[in-house]
Formats: sequence, structure tokens, C-alpha cells
Amino acid sequence: MKQLCFLPVSVFLAVCLFATCLQVESAQSVDGLTIQAQLVWGTNDPQSPDPKHKSIDAELTKKLSKAPYRWKYYFEVKRLDTGLALGETKPLSMSDKCKIDIKNLGGDKVEVKLYGDGKPVSKHVEKLVSDWPLVLSGDAKNDTAWLVVIQKVEANAAKVQKPAAK
Repeated sequence: MKQLCFLPVSVFLAVCLFATCLQVESAQSVDGLTIQAQLVWGTNDPQSPDPKHKSIDAELTKKLSKAPYRWKYYFEVKRLDTGLALGETKPLSMSDKCKIDIKNLGGDKVEVKLYGDGKPVSKHVEKLVSDWPLVLSGDAKNDTAWLVVIQKVEANAAKVQKPAAK
């Protein structure tokens, strides 16, 4: 009979331990950040001259069309996914001429340094939100543009790429 007196205490302690484990795991995932960086080429031509380029997904095309970008077609040149621990900086090579350094400042905030031809182009400190990308851009030749699109990737979320509508 006296053993049953300890049962509620044991259950209470087990629940507290489980809740503490969940809070620690949640805090670790809040500090860590997974991002996707895409090098995108914007143009009014319906096809890219490079057959390796593919149309970006329809959802991103729609978002870019709502932004101040005037191009009708967007092609993905390169995509990189990476994880960033709190305070960590990673260099990402988007192309021979385009590189970024991205640092996790915590709270979904990042510092991005953009380099073109090895020279600093810009520095941005922004909070990444799940429903809108961070876009760094610049003009290119022949009325086209290069965009570096940075998006927060939710943990354990599988992104299925849908082709853009033509």
C-alpha cells in the first residue's frame, strides 16, 4: 500500500523530465537555422540560353511578380541548402562571380554579405520569415538580372518543386 503513495510522485517526475527534454530540444531548434539560397536569373525571354537552367517553382515566381521585379521568367542557376548554428557564418559560392557569407544572428535574423567578382557589393541584416524570401539583386547585361533568393527552410519540411506556369 505504501508503494502506491510514490506512484503519483514518480509519474509527476517523469512528466517533468519529459517536458524539460522537449524544451531543450525546442530551444536548440530555435537557435539553429536551415536556409536555402538560390541564384536566379530574371529575363523576359521564355527560355534560358543555358539548357542547365530550370524554371523556378510557381510559388516563388508568384512572389517575385508581386515584388518590384519586372521580368516575366526566372531560371534557377544554382541552389544550396545549409544549416547554420547560432552565431555561425558560412561562405556559399553561388557561381564563379557571385558569393555570399551568411551568419545566423539568432531569432531567424541573418547577416548576408554579397560579393560580385570578389568585391563586396552589399551587406544586409534581415529577419527571415517563412512566407517571404530575402532577395538580393542586381542588373545584368541585356535587360536581365541576377537574384540571390534566401529562404528559411522549416525543419523536417520536404519542399516539392512545382514547375512555374508559362
